[in-house]
Amino acid sequence: MAANIEDFGSRQYLREGEPQQENRSRFSVSRGTKGQQRDYDLQFAIARANRAFANLKLFRATHGWAFDAPAANADPAKTPKGIERAAIYPESHVLHFSILAGLVLFEGLANAYFFSTGSDLGLLGGWLQAITVSFTNVIASFFLIGFLCLRHLMNPKKLWFFVPAAIGLPIAIAFIVVLNLAAAHYRDLLELNAATLALGGADITGAILAPLPHMFENPFGLQTLEAYLLLTLGLTFAAIAAFKGRTFDDALPGYGVVQRNAEKSARELNRTLKKAASGRLATPEQVAEAEDLLMEMANDLSERERIGR
Repeated sequence: MAANIEDFGSRQYLREGEPQQENRSRFSVSRGTKGQQRDYDLQFAIARANRAFANLKLFRATHGWAFDAPAANADPAKTPKGIERAAIYPESHVLHFSILAGLVLFEGLANAYFFSTGSDLGLLGGWLQAITVSFTNVIASFFLIGFLCLRHLMNPKKLWFFVPAAIGLPIAIAFIVVLNLAAAHYRDLLELNAATLALGGADITGAILAPLPHMFENPFGLQTLEAYLLLTLGLTFAAIAAFKGRTFDDALPGYGVVQRNAEKSARELNRTLKKAASGRLATPEQVAEAEDLLMEMANDLSERERIGR
């Protein structure tokens, strides 16, 4: 950037009748002394860290943007209480996605046996049916119940998210229960159909293709052990997936994001400050400002970590 400024300032813009030397002095840009030069990388890092830290403090003060920021002269006794603890989130989300993939794969393999009885493709056809049910069961539980509903219920001050989450949670739970009950009844119909054919009876035409009416007629009237095992397995994996969705990030939606941004900007500021201290040109004021900001951010985060324990 400095090279561009110097090049721009050294250009000659000649007007008619003006000497070249006089014109050069008119447009030249002084480089200044070392004490006057500033490290703009450090200045930008300070600005980014200040902005990220201000967003973090504002998120806490407004309890996740649930209300307007309190005025500077507001009465502390009448000001809504902000967030005092630090954000709680996993260091890496890779483990969460690995667990979800493991749940889908394990449930699909376990259910393949249950669905293979009446499938024309045998074990392969049963696995394809089972993996479809397992994927829907796990992903819907993770996002609908855990990530969306349960997390937004943790911030009742944001009514425009809290109310839809409170309404959506029983609907999502009912969907998961119906899905697993329908899969269990479908397994029952497969078993009954196979037993009827083995005894030389006629095929149960149509019933095996419509497990939902059979389920609504008698929801818990399962007749085989495999159907009960399938239902138990599906609901258990749905509960695990919902828990993983709830703990995927901080309970208050958005809090983990703003704190991670603040921590990232602080690490970038620290690296830039080390480069400035190792020989790059930076004013003492810049260095002092960066050090004070880093100390303030470190004290703030460490204090809130202590409160959250």
